Amino acid sequence: MSMKIHTSTYLIILFALLLSSCGTWLPKHNEPTTSQLVSDPAVKAKQLEMQGYYPEAAHEYLRIAAQMRPPTQQGYQLSAIKALVQANMITEAKAELARLDIKQSYGLEIPLELVRIKIDLAEQQVESASQRLKGIDSNTLPLPLQLEYKQLYAQIEMAKGDTLGAVHQWIEVDKLTQANPNLLRKNHQQLWRTLLSYPLNDLKQIEQSPGDIFSGWVALSLLVSTTPQGYLQAALDNWQLRFPNHPANQDIIPTLLIPPTNQISAQPQPLKQIALLLPLSGKFGDWAEAIKNGFITAAEADSLANRPQINIHDVNSENILESYDKAVKAGAEFVVGPLEKQDLEMLADKKKPQLPVPTLGLNHLETPITTGNLYQFSLSPEDEAQIVAIRAANDGHRSALVFVPEGDWGKRLLTAFQTEWEKRGGKIVREQSYGNHFEVAVGQLRQNLNQGDMLFLVAFPPLARQILPLLNADSTQRLPIYSTSHLYAGTPDQERDKNLNGVKFVDMPWILVPDSKAQQLHSLLQTGWPSEKIEKLSRLHALGVDAYELLSRLRSLDSQTSFQWPGQTGHLSLSQDGKIHRDQLQWAHFVEGVPQLLNE
Repeated sequence: MSMKIHTSTYLIILFALLLSSCGTWLPKHNEPTTSQLVSDPAVKAKQLEMQGYYPEAAHEYLRIAAQMRPPTQQGYQLSAIKALVQANMITEAKAELARLDIKQSYGLEIPLELVRIKIDLAEQQVESASQRLKGIDSNTLPLPLQLEYKQLYAQIEMAKGDTLGAVHQWIEVDKLTQANPNLLRKNHQQLWRTLLSYPLNDLKQIEQSPGDIFSGWVALSLLVSTTPQGYLQAALDNWQLRFPNHPANQDIIPTLLIPPTNQISAQPQPLKQIALLLPLSGKFGDWAEAIKNGFITAAEADSLANRPQINIHDVNSENILESYDKAVKAGAEFVVGPLEKQDLEMLADKKKPQLPVPTLGLNHLETPITTGNLYQFSLSPEDEAQIVAIRAANDGHRSALVFVPEGDWGKRLLTAFQTEWEKRGGKIVREQSYGNHFEVAVGQLRQNLNQGDMLFLVAFPPLARQILPLLNADSTQRLPIYSTSHLYAGTPDQERDKNLNGVKFVDMPWILVPDSKAQQLHSLLQTGWPSEKIEKLSRLHALGVDAYELLSRLRSLDSQTSFQWPGQTGHLSLSQDGKIHRDQLQWAHFVEGVPQLLNE
């Protein structure tokens, strides 16, 4: 049938079809008792249908139809045929359909055509079903028929072998259910069964987008198909973090989650084996060594019962994938690392939608990722730039001058500061970058000091100690200056830091206000490293300490978790993209060359 069918004359009739004897096919077993049914025949028939007694419902519809006149009679006949199709009694449905006098009906053209499509599909006449569906103008259909149309579209796509096309159609069906929980549940179950039938290797090739509904279904299917049972709970927690509002959370996730053995929320068993992937022999070897020492020191301070085996791998861009696979095959339940950005990008390749075990990368990628089981944690300077903007705005400033290093790193901090600053009503009146010959840039900045009411300065201690005297030379106007932790070396140096007097800066608790645990770990670290390296790389020790502490937190994620924890590097929070951010850092200013905590 190729003609276009419209619905301008469609009369929505709940019940349907044909007037005829049905005693030859109606089963007499498993019938509901009279007490289960209501007295109204139409309501009784509908109740039978909703309870899954389709042959009995068809019998009732036909009995009602025999007592009606056209076109109501044909409406009940149509309902009977639908019930027979639901019961997979196709021969009987076709017989009743042949008895229906279409000339006596009103507005049943499209419902009858949809029934014929269902019969074609039941008889595996896919091409006929497809042609019939193409003959219907879906844009003119009322909502109930649009829903039925989309469901048939999905079934036809599946019958043709286009599994992904079917999935997309089931997703479209979701939009038409009007939040009906029963329809949603059935639709999600059908979608899920459809997706699970798709070949795994083909599923891995599908490109995903962060937060996309379709990508969420694909990622969940991959997760379930590839994750060992022992890691499934953690993997599902990670998936829910990435897709918190996904429809699969309603009906599918509860069927996959492992129920606790008692009423108290079950906690995961302590980790037995961890793999630490760091570039120990590369150009960042000292950094990697400091992180490793902080991580191991934190592990050694843990109770003996909880202390895991830590396997350390020296990695680079040439062996990162091989080393990762080797670590997992050796039994690693959690991987920490890599540190270098290009190595982390290789793990976050879109062709690997799901890492086999939870992995804590020690860097932040600028581009969004869709890889499941991957978290990112680093001493992000962007986090600190945002905190500076918040503090300066809260202090009442609105016009900022910015002085940052040339290059990508300085631009990133400028962007992070500017985004947060403008969000809070501030404006940047002057941006100035500097390079090796910073004196010229300082002179240019001095000429514009009267345009702003604060200065955001990004500089390391040796340079900052030279910039400040030049900036303040012969100047009657001294702007409040705010900076990141990069301004402070990490240990007091009163004589050289006098040039920084008055500058406010933000830093981690590990540096400015170490608690008793931090003091204990500081002492343990002193025994293994020369004092100059301890001072120089102390913040990286804290990164290693927090990385170890995060493992148990990340493995305990569930829907009740706030995703926020106190850490040595700051107050840590987990965002939906798997990034761990630091906020609520400590503030200090230099007084006579010595950092003093600011009164909060």
